[in-house]
Amino acid sequence: MREILRNIEPGRRLLLFLDYDGTLVPIQRHPERAGLAVRKKGALETLGRSTFVCLVSGRSLSDVRRRVGLAGLAYIGNHGLEARWGRHAWVHPLAERRRPALGRLLKRIEIRARCFARLLVEDKGLTGSIHYRRLDPALVAPLKRIVDDEVGRTAGKFVAAKGKKVFEIRPNIVWDKGAGIRKVITWLPQAAGALRIFIGDDRTDEDAFRALGRDSITIHVGRRRDTRARYRLADVGQVWTFLANCRRRIQEVK
Repeated sequence: MREILRNIEPGRRLLLFLDYDGTLVPIQRHPERAGLAVRKKGALETLGRSTFVCLVSGRSLSDVRRRVGLAGLAYIGNHGLEARWGRHAWVHPLAERRRPALGRLLKRIEIRARCFARLLVEDKGLTGSIHYRRLDPALVAPLKRIVDDEVGRTAGKFVAAKGKKVFEIRPNIVWDKGAGIRKVITWLPQAAGALRIFIGDDRTDEDAFRALGRDSITIHVGRRRDTRARYRLADVGQVWTFLANCRRRIQEVK
């Protein structure tokens, strides 16, 4: 962590992008229980007064905004397909047009997988998640075959990717968390010369690590070795320690 902080130059503006699940809150067996404590919200709000903070999530925009509930921050939802900051609001137009088709796809998967106990099929509007964290491990392979088969029937309109105990269903378009971050950066008058920091834990965060490149600070949370991130923090606790150190460093400069 000291090495990362040494690369935050005194006086330089920061653009701080943070994943939610697995980064700011621990991964939960029940995704709906992944709430942010009041004290942590206060810490984010304080940090947001001195630097730009954006939450970047695979959750829907409305979901992550409801869980964090801080008006002064920016939000990116559905793996970059929708974003909001102040008066700016944007949704990827092709993903928006494919909402009905996504709903039908997820319903077909849900019907075929209804015999799998403790499976959660989540329709997030622009993307879908098939959560199997509580599923018998022996059933994951049959579930994957169902997901792959149904996605394959969409004539290339959707793709499936594996996350942490989840299959993510997304429109087959050239867009991801990294593209969503670049979109939000175009809204920022203070972006030129600012140091960009992104912290994430899952495979979908690799897109953002790649997009931001070597001139940014990219941080993987966890112990997985195959990551494009330049740095590593062990767990959620270390993320909050790092953010507290960032806030103190900013205050020292001022």
